[in-house]
Amino acid sequence: MKNKNLAYEDAISKLESILEELEEDGCTLDESIDKFKKGIELYNYCNNLLYKAEGEVKILLEDKEGNMLDIEFPMEG
Repeated sequence: MKNKNLAYEDAISKLESILEELEEDGCTLDESIDKFKKGIELYNYCNNLLYKAEGEVKILLEDKEGNMLDIEFPMEG
């Protein structure tokens, strides 16, 4: 997979571009299918990055007995 060194934010940006292109009327069926495949690949890549990040956060939030710490994070805004 050529996306493996892509930052999450860059992958999301590429995925958004593909979605915008698919929403336009100028794509042929073959182009649409190719873009759809690339979009699915990027989606899976981003999902995998989020899954790994979630695992890291859970590890960081465990106490010495393996229990999850109950931490409230402030909301933005």
